[in-house]
Amino acid sequence: MNSSQDGYIVDVPYPTFVHRQTMPLWLNMIVQSKGFCAPDLVKPYRYLELGCAMGIHLHLTAAANPLGHFVGVDFNQQHLMVAQEGLETTSIDNIEFIHADFESFLNADIEPFDFIVTHGVWSWISSENQNIVAQIVDKFLKKDGVLYCSYMSHPGATSLVSIQKLMLETSKNLQGDSATKAVQSLNLVRQIGAAKSGLFEKIPGLNQELSELAQDKPNYIAHDFLSEHWQPQHSADMIQRFGKLGLSYMGGAGIIENLDKISLPPEVQKVVKSLPLITLQETVKDIARYTLQRQDIYVKNRTQLNQQQLENYYSTVKFGLLPAAPVGKDLSLDAKLGRIKDAIQIFEKILKLLNKQALSTLELSSLLKQNLSLKQLIEILLVLMWAGYIHPCQHNEIQPKFEQSMNQWLSDQQLNWVCLAKYGTAIQI
Repeated sequence: MNSSQDGYIVDVPYPTFVHRQTMPLWLNMIVQSKGFCAPDLVKPYRYLELGCAMGIHLHLTAAANPLGHFVGVDFNQQHLMVAQEGLETTSIDNIEFIHADFESFLNADIEPFDFIVTHGVWSWISSENQNIVAQIVDKFLKKDGVLYCSYMSHPGATSLVSIQKLMLETSKNLQGDSATKAVQSLNLVRQIGAAKSGLFEKIPGLNQELSELAQDKPNYIAHDFLSEHWQPQHSADMIQRFGKLGLSYMGGAGIIENLDKISLPPEVQKVVKSLPLITLQETVKDIARYTLQRQDIYVKNRTQLNQQQLENYYSTVKFGLLPAAPVGKDLSLDAKLGRIKDAIQIFEKILKLLNKQALSTLELSSLLKQNLSLKQLIEILLVLMWAGYIHPCQHNEIQPKFEQSMNQWLSDQQLNWVCLAKYGTAIQI
């Protein structure tokens, strides 16, 4: 078997990952918090994942969101065999897997989608396939539909360009599968790094970065660094590219990158505010944060929420506690929230209130009795989402019909995730 197809690794499976930031409720929360319309999750909707690998993420997302119909596309037949086996066990009926390359899928006769997600694909495929992915988005994403696209980014990945090239060229002269070659080629790079000269002298943290990479699964290292088309992207180029298709950049799916007061020094915040274009602003942010990987959210032909829709959003979207929420604990000692000193008391009050029942933004605002605008309160709620302590709730009428079978299958497979249909998401255990 060839180790690659069209320059992409195919002889070892892509490791199992679950990305809560690509799930419908999470994506909608970020878009609506910016004041724009998002897909209606109270009625049936459609969700597409391009490059779904073995389908674990899509399987969990479908189980947690029974009103959606989920489609996964991948060109690796071995990946999809594993995905299909999972469906046969769980009997989840709102998901389908399609074996196709992106060009074939572009020409398929299929209904459009409310969400299109691609994670760990864009920076590893050829420019031709990137063009096809863009055409798929243009053809199949509905108006006000959401696109999530992750990619390796400058400047955080810039120093890895030479590293990746050396690993790729070294692997061509090694024996074994791609995972074995990836480990051996990484070891070679680390031997060079031990001398702390040249690139490793100019970027002192690179050795530590490679040391952490060496702890990852060999299959992940292979997929991440042995693609012939591996290439970091500039966020400005990506925003302009999708902008030509009518897609507006909304923000980052990781949440924290949207909160400049927390993630940027005051001096940089001033520079960002002075810049007239989103492309300039995001480039400055990437430089200031040394961004390694971006998780961009776009909306097609976006529509701003009117006053009535905004009020409906504030009053109907409820938040609940996730199992890890540190209710009643001193958050000044919390690794994530402790540094946001001026909001600690509010964080603690919100967790205490949500410990009794799920509440909307308006309900929380009334109960907190703080001098906060609704926009400020939403930002605080987003921080608690980022920390993994709260989450938007599903609509009350949605029944969790797949949760039990999904969780049993996850347990049988010894996968450390749990489906939480109440929140339309999954958590790691």
